[in-house]
Amino acid sequence: PRLAPLSGRELQVALLVAEGLTNPEIAQRLTLSRRTVASHLEHIFARLSIGSRAALARYVTEAHLPSTIDNS
Repeated sequence: PRLAPLSGRELQVALLVAEGLTNPEIAQRLTLSRRTVASHLEHIFARLSIGSRAALARYVTEAHLPSTIDNS
């Protein structure tokens, strides 16, 4: 899988989804609103042509992305 279509923040959201975090948990971790997280997920799904959190987690795993992020 290619990562080029994802912005840095979208990549952070994707990694946290793959860790199993919910939208409210991701919002808290990244200091974002829940709606912003949902918007990022909509963009991620559209850009990667996937339709579920499970498919996104599989994408992250297959792309061999790190399991943690630096959100500083």
